[in-house]
Amino acid sequence: MSTAALAFDWKTLSANSVASVNADLLPTSIELPALPQAVTEFVKKSSKPNFNVTELSGIVEKDTALTVELLKHVNSAMYALRSPIRCVRDAIVHVGINSARLHLLAVGMKAATRALQTRLVNHRNFWNESLQKALFAREIARRMKLDPGLAFLGGLLQDYLLPVLTNIFDKQYVQFLEVSPDQREDLTTWERKTLGFDHASAGAYYAAQWQFPPDLLCAIFYHHSPEQTLQGTQTAFFNLFPVALASLLPDQLRQSPTGMQTLLQVACHCPTIDLTEICRTVDVEQMKLAEGYETPNHLSELLNRTRRQEHTNRTCGLDNL
Repeated sequence: MSTAALAFDWKTLSANSVASVNADLLPTSIELPALPQAVTEFVKKSSKPNFNVTELSGIVEKDTALTVELLKHVNSAMYALRSPIRCVRDAIVHVGINSARLHLLAVGMKAATRALQTRLVNHRNFWNESLQKALFAREIARRMKLDPGLAFLGGLLQDYLLPVLTNIFDKQYVQFLEVSPDQREDLTTWERKTLGFDHASAGAYYAAQWQFPPDLLCAIFYHHSPEQTLQGTQTAFFNLFPVALASLLPDQLRQSPTGMQTLLQVACHCPTIDLTEICRTVDVEQMKLAEGYETPNHLSELLNRTRRQEHTNRTCGLDNL
């Protein structure tokens, strides 16, 4: 992360964001997915300035699944190690405390979300869609020389609360899904009108209770606000832009009916965002990480289909002149 990003006061921004949420409107009987105890303990103790790496590694080692995931992560091609790392302490030292914390949060959230019983959300598709958004946000961040780690986690966790909310308000969300795509508004706009809040602000509110890192909490809060991330006066705030762009990708809840069209418009104004190459890269990476499942949406196919439809619409428009 750049010096400017490190100097940015994410803590104050995240506190103000959470304070803006009207907690009285949030459901009182919400059942949040429970993070593994080891993840909660690791996040809490690693956030203190006098943390002890040996103590932190002991926390992770109490959970076999977390140990395996962290070692698999550090020994992946991402770090291009000459020899494999075999102990948790060395893994934490190598990737750094922030990267270790974010990775364990992602692993913990994945396990917690899958443990929920939901009526409207297909868990396999939901995780693959979240992974796709994470890879997409990270690829854009890399090309724009922004923070790829924050982009990845922001893309991965931006919608973590939706399986819970669709369980509590299943009848309302069914009504949203029954509206034809050409008449449907964005999900967050509909949520604010129907529920009095949206899943982005509510997600940030509950993430604060879990002591998520402030920049990640802000990524969740602003993930449906691309205009705001562009208009911020602080350069570091722009790190949230890739996460907001990732929210435009199609998913099973059809959150942004014209999301792909909006991405095409953004790419026209930003030469750095080569959607053809970005989508191709994400498709390749996702197939490696999709755990043997076929991904629900191949971005390259969706991009080509959207371009053909846009071309058809323009042609029909000219014919009607």
